[in-house]
Amino acid sequence: MKVGYMPDTHGGPYEQPAPSPEASAAFCEQILEEGIAAEAAGFDGIFLPERHHRTETMFPPPIPLMAAYAARTTRVDIGTFVLQPPFYNPMHLAEDVAMLDLMSKGRIILGVGIGYHPDYFRLFGIDPKYRVSMFTESLEVMRKAWTETKPWSYHGKRYQFDNVLLNPKPYQPGGPPLWVGAAYEKAIERAGLIGDGWGILPFWESLENTKRQADQYREAAAKSGRKPCVILARDGWVAPTRQEAESVFGDLWREEMLFYYKWDLLPPNPEFESPADFTIEKLRKYMVLGSPTDCIEQIEMWSEAIDADYLIMRFRLPMGPSKPQVLNCIQQFGADVLPKLRKD
Repeated sequence: MKVGYMPDTHGGPYEQPAPSPEASAAFCEQILEEGIAAEAAGFDGIFLPERHHRTETMFPPPIPLMAAYAARTTRVDIGTFVLQPPFYNPMHLAEDVAMLDLMSKGRIILGVGIGYHPDYFRLFGIDPKYRVSMFTESLEVMRKAWTETKPWSYHGKRYQFDNVLLNPKPYQPGGPPLWVGAAYEKAIERAGLIGDGWGILPFWESLENTKRQADQYREAAAKSGRKPCVILARDGWVAPTRQEAESVFGDLWREEMLFYYKWDLLPPNPEFESPADFTIEKLRKYMVLGSPTDCIEQIEMWSEAIDADYLIMRFRLPMGPSKPQVLNCIQQFGADVLPKLRKD
């Protein structure tokens, strides 16, 4: 199993005042440093989300930062988790991603999703009711762009191209892998049928339900003759003791889950029926949190249950922890957790 790191693109609390140029520039520097530190610590990849329209989202588009990582790293995978193709012209996106793949000499992985936040669609003037067809057609167009060596045409419901040819091609033959992020049955089925992998961040899904989803994905991948690849994302924190890890990260994650709960952004969970239910004791099992030994045990439990091929860790949320704390966590995870995960 490979292990990646996600430098979160939230740079402050939800609905914060619009950041100053100086604060935004400092945040750009911070997330670049986090990615470089992750490579130095031994992580296998750096993966970026895509978010827009909100003041806490201080680095909205992933592609510019991916270019910076391509220039400042030499080994790690560089990817998205996830980018939303409906916000892009698919030929333009195919061209940008091809250049990223060439810059990085074949280290790009494009995690993609249909998008869910109405503000994102409004920002780009996109009607969300067409997002599924836009998504599937975008993947078809990108794959053709990356593989066709003679001019070609495409006529779908959403996109029309005549006599086009993309050059140069990506470094990876056929183009970068397209991992599909999906959390619901139809979307998971779609991931298996058209994706090169399935990605999930099961905030508070049970282990049993996440395993069932992984089985559903693999069945769909088998139907379409695709080799399955399961990508698991987890939030958490490593420290010398569990008490220290919880004191730094526990309340931050509780507040994050309360935000999602209040806006009805998570599937139902009978353990959490009111804000009073959000306690560290109840939430602890849904994180990778604690001493190095605690983190290893939790990662092995989750990854073995769904036979994960890639794990992506996130150590920072909108409210923190601080930059020095995050950089220290990256280093400690690399020194005390990653070697034990790779012992076999």
